[in-house]
Amino acid sequence: MEGFSSIGKAYVRYKLLSKIALVVDKFFSMKQEIKERFALNIARVRNLVSIYTSLLSGPGQGQRGHQATDVLRAATVLLHASLEDVRRSLAYGKLPMTSSTVLDQIPFVGGSEKNVSLGSLSVHRGKSVDDVIKASVDANLERSNSNNPNAVCKLLQSLELNIIPVQSYLVMLETAMVRRHQIVHRADANQSTGRGNHRLASINPATVDAWITNTEQFVQAVLAQV
Repeated sequence: MEGFSSIGKAYVRYKLLSKIALVVDKFFSMKQEIKERFALNIARVRNLVSIYTSLLSGPGQGQRGHQATDVLRAATVLLHASLEDVRRSLAYGKLPMTSSTVLDQIPFVGGSEKNVSLGSLSVHRGKSVDDVIKASVDANLERSNSNNPNAVCKLLQSLELNIIPVQSYLVMLETAMVRRHQIVHRADANQSTGRGNHRLASINPATVDAWITNTEQFVQAVLAQV
């Protein structure tokens, strides 16, 4: 019996280590995919800025027309989308594994209620608990978005990530987010009126480049913890 007990303990230990190895491998693969996709998206953003500087900026000083600067506005919107992709990808991978306190804030899949009735649960007969949790997380993320750094940091904290390493990037991140919101929802109309003001808010490649670099550093600081 002693030998059987030793074999049994060894088997349980083996199964536990195998499960841990699978989880580690899963998160490593997820992190690698996020990094590669973010790098591709940032390259697309930088390409738009390059198109402006090499083909559309023209000689001399002064504000360029929207036919040229709209490329920079497109770059600003794509930059935000690149950050959103990182945020969602991390959440898809890590939220289902978080604590019950975090999961309590996520509505049950198929509805908006956090309390689950037997009737709503019956739809998921045959599924594992993990499957139902993931489906609920995924459905909630499809309806979510982050339009300010506070929302991003709140998500990072729910994923048990430290926000202290990203604090220095939040001010510029908010500036880029506010501008993206103005472009998307107000067509970047200039809110200042009067003589000498243009119809559209001014934008330049140096500003967009600074936003890109800041976003890259923010994402690097986040992924370093994953």
